[in-house]
Amino acid sequence: MNRDIARKWLKQALHDLEMAEKNIEIEGYDIAAFLAHQAVEKLLKAIFALEDKKIPRIHYIDELAQELKVADEVLTRIFELTADYTLARYPDVSEDVPYEQYDEAIAKEKVESAKRIFELLQKRYEILAEENNGK
Repeated sequence: MNRDIARKWLKQALHDLEMAEKNIEIEGYDIAAFLAHQAVEKLLKAIFALEDKKIPRIHYIDELAQELKVADEVLTRIFELTADYTLARYPDVSEDVPYEQYDEAIAKEKVESAKRIFELLQKRYEILAEENNGK
């Protein structure tokens, strides 16, 4: 078990989720959406490490989730965040620049989806969460 590496991934995932929430407060809605994606990506990679699996060097959270064989509800929520890896950052992937495509409601929805994914996957990483609370 790669617990030390998993712990680092989880710690960064939780930080990214916190920063996603804070970006909503400062109207950084595109950044909040991107960080929601990043938090989930890092959570999934923590689970790979915890389950002693090689961590894929990809950013497609739908593929990561499918490889981990997550439940359908998790996968549905992950599909809601997958596009934000590129859409929230690159102005050449759609008609508008990224920050113009996101508003408070969308950003809150993205962050709430990420938080729900953390809740749904808690059993798969709770040993790390318990260890983090002790530090």
